[in-house]
Amino acid sequence: MQKIFNNAVIVGIGLMLLTACTNTADNKTADTNSESKIITAMHLHQWNKELEMGIVNDFFPPPVAGRIYTYPNIAAYEVLAQNQEAYSSLAPRYEALTIPEIKNDNVNAEAASIFAFYYTGIELIYSIETMTEAKDKFKMELAENLDQETIEATENYGKSVAESILAWAKTDGYNKMRSYPKYELLKTEGSWLPTPPDYTDALEPHWMKLIPLTLDSASQFRPERPTAYDMDTSSLFYKETMEVYQAVIDSNAERVAIAKFWDCNPLVTKHKGHVIFSEKKLTPGGHWVNIGRIAMKAKEYNLIKTAHTYVMLTISIHEAFISCWDEKYFSNYIRPVTVIQEHIDSDWLPILYTPNFPEYPSGHSVVSGSAATILTDIFGENFAFTDSTEVPYGMSPRSFNSFFEASDEAAISRMYGGIHFTLAIEVGKSQGRKVGSHVLETLKLN
Repeated sequence: MQKIFNNAVIVGIGLMLLTACTNTADNKTADTNSESKIITAMHLHQWNKELEMGIVNDFFPPPVAGRIYTYPNIAAYEVLAQNQEAYSSLAPRYEALTIPEIKNDNVNAEAASIFAFYYTGIELIYSIETMTEAKDKFKMELAENLDQETIEATENYGKSVAESILAWAKTDGYNKMRSYPKYELLKTEGSWLPTPPDYTDALEPHWMKLIPLTLDSASQFRPERPTAYDMDTSSLFYKETMEVYQAVIDSNAERVAIAKFWDCNPLVTKHKGHVIFSEKKLTPGGHWVNIGRIAMKAKEYNLIKTAHTYVMLTISIHEAFISCWDEKYFSNYIRPVTVIQEHIDSDWLPILYTPNFPEYPSGHSVVSGSAATILTDIFGENFAFTDSTEVPYGMSPRSFNSFFEASDEAAISRMYGGIHFTLAIEVGKSQGRKVGSHVLETLKLN
């Protein structure tokens, strides 16, 4: 009888130790796939989709959208990182960023991360109705598992983190930038001019003045100079111009499909008779956030891994736009449509709507190169996936063997669409990869 009792004690102690070890691993290690049944990675995916809907509805331009995606994801990550040994806070890297600690035992950190995301996001967009409705539904969902005191404490803490993130965001110069003077066109030959059909003013000409999150300066990865403007038929510039001209003329269904799949221009206007309207689309950054989501879901990442991936990805997009815009308004390079219509064929039109900012380098190439660098580091070089991002916008999904294969297609799509010279594409790809690598080297969060 005593032997049976002793064996039972040993087994019981063993189970207690196993349980303790398991709990410790769950609390301190981000690599486990176990997580609360109340809040999972799917919640953070859904809230990123809610934010995306607001960005699309409000027609935010690509650089601004890149900023909007970043701060709410940092807010969610900062809440979750407090209970993780494998992941660290961004706060020590930024003097103006202070994250309040969780001091109330009633706070559910996972749920608080969603509240932090929500309260940060609604301050960055205009169309907050759907996000607010989603928040109310989220609280009703929480009420099935948590008491009201816990929900209230959790929401208040999440809101306090959002307030800290938003206070930090105000130090990046964005609000000040809104009052900067209108861009003045340069008079030099070969400089950018507003493009048809709308001849819209330059978009975000001061974006390079936004304070970066990782870059030493906006000009840190400034690329080589673009080809000198020269309309002599024997010049390199003329050859590059004719390449774009001919690419559109010789286009086929596959190239048109590629161009439109990666268009990602939320500012396209459509003309039907006297009626002018705008199409709602994702930005380049939004497209890559979706690609990241596809990969995270495929790997079944848990909540902290998901939050970390969103932070790394959105910061890389944020930095890519600053780096790209610095060069765009430094070189002020002319668009193909301007050259071709003036000197070669007045009736020629690109397949895509030419965005209203200078040509060099290709923004989608820079952003795609940066995002692909981050995702390749996280998921590996040969991560095959099907990109269904544009299906809601009427396009068929496309499959890729790697993130770099996708980013290369996104880059060449600008040539197929007739809106970029080849050099802008190749230089943009290289610049983007440099930005992405710098983000990886700088933000060692795990």
